[in-house]
Amino acid sequence: MPARIIHATDFSKEAERAEKEAVELARVLGAELILLHVATETPLYGETVFGMRRVKDVYEAQARWAEDALAQRARRLASRGVPTGWRRRVGLPHEEIVKAARAEKAAYIVMGTHGRGGLGRVMLGSVADRVVRTAPCPVLAVPPGSR
Repeated sequence: MPARIIHATDFSKEAERAEKEAVELARVLGAELILLHVATETPLYGETVFGMRRVKDVYEAQARWAEDALAQRARRLASRGVPTGWRRRVGLPHEEIVKAARAEKAAYIVMGTHGRGGLGRVMLGSVADRVVRTAPCPVLAVPPGSR
């Protein structure tokens, strides 16, 4: 069984840069690439029945869009000789990325960073930092503007 590399993506420019690094690493190692997107869905409290339905519709539309995007990328990469699969999870991004790495027995996690510093980092935290601290494997955190 070939090694697996998890590429966590939020579909941002930073994630696209990290995807290039993940593809290169997968080629060098002869590894399978797993594209992973984690959706965060806020619990619905105090919403009316009609409001909850609308929010659920939005979540479902986002899920379909993400799954289509992941499937298209996986097909494109596979056609270029990189065995690629995809997964979509719901939850806290750092927790789900680490869980996926464990479940897939990943050799590496590759993800982009948004480069927040100062107050932004304190207020929002850093998914990449949390993944680095808790991952069961090495993490390649690709900074903004690389390559």
